[in-house]
Amino acid sequence: MPVTNTKKTARIIKGTRWPLAAALLAACLCAAGAQEPAPDSARGPVFSARSPVPAYFAPENNIGKYYLYGDGGFNADWYVGFNNCWIIKLPPIPTAGYSKAFLGAKLGRSKIMSWPASWDTEPIPGKIYMALNQAPSFSSDHTYFLVDAADLPREPLPNDSLDGVDSARWVWAEIPLSRVSSEKDNYLALWSSSRYFTSASSSPVISAAMSGDDDEDVWLNRSIKGSAPYGEGALETPISGMKPAMAIKLVPPNEYKVYIKGFSAELSPDELSASFAAIGEDIRAAWLEVSYDKFDWQRVTPYFFRAPYSWTFARDAISKNMFYLRAAAVDNLENTGYSKEITVPAMSAAAAAPAPAPAPGEEQKDSEQ
Repeated sequence: MPVTNTKKTARIIKGTRWPLAAALLAACLCAAGAQEPAPDSARGPVFSARSPVPAYFAPENNIGKYYLYGDGGFNADWYVGFNNCWIIKLPPIPTAGYSKAFLGAKLGRSKIMSWPASWDTEPIPGKIYMALNQAPSFSSDHTYFLVDAADLPREPLPNDSLDGVDSARWVWAEIPLSRVSSEKDNYLALWSSSRYFTSASSSPVISAAMSGDDDEDVWLNRSIKGSAPYGEGALETPISGMKPAMAIKLVPPNEYKVYIKGFSAELSPDELSASFAAIGEDIRAAWLEVSYDKFDWQRVTPYFFRAPYSWTFARDAISKNMFYLRAAAVDNLENTGYSKEITVPAMSAAAAAPAPAPAPGEEQKDSEQ
């Protein structure tokens, strides 16, 4: 194996804050050097070493430590808001050997309209965004939609049950790999455009981790109004000792597939029930989609974060006309798989129309019989 590849690898990873990613990169480059053409008499089986796992880059190297605030208990006012923008700084990130990049955050505790009461369980609407730039200034060109609050786990009610309650979840938005810098610092911002999200009593909460790192790489800006800060003054209030769950995920080229098995639906005059299984490596979410032409598909359920996967609709909740239904799932390498579609027939006129009211006198006559 040529020594030059090993020296080049050492130069690339020298001084990096990402030891695991550096080790994987070194292994890949060294393995690649071992595959240079050999004489015909010495040729044997070709071996390729590549790590088919994503790499995560966050303020806290151990992303398993992000359990504070987002899962329940004391929230410390760590909400994602219209007037609350979280900003972190990550050092240069080695991108060689990866094919896709994603911005993400671990979020939970979205609120319903009547929280903490239960009389209106509709989620408070609001879109959450992230931005990435090599300076602490963020324009629309740096901004990416991350998630709608309705797709996040719900905040539990103190005195009642509520559907959708769960622990905080990592959510991801794909960005161009070229936006991640391997030479300059990377600044990430997280906020919401919803005017409802102005306190922890109405907003989703971001998870956090305790950290003994003295580096000043986390800030909170409370002067925004629905958009990320732009220009000077973005780094308003430094935060020490705590790190928000914000990260960059890099995905290597891979050949993994996600398969949907056993997709079935049962139709009754009142309900449509569907169930399926997702087969793959590290499935992170599944859902159901609807289309009217087999080209434009729309997700019509929340994300299912664990098996078994099933859902029940009111028969006319989507459409009284004919439509197509399919199941989908995605793994942690962002590979998505789909089922074959199921044709849901239009509701018959007899099933769709309410039963006629009895004629005057008939109701009394039936009861006498």
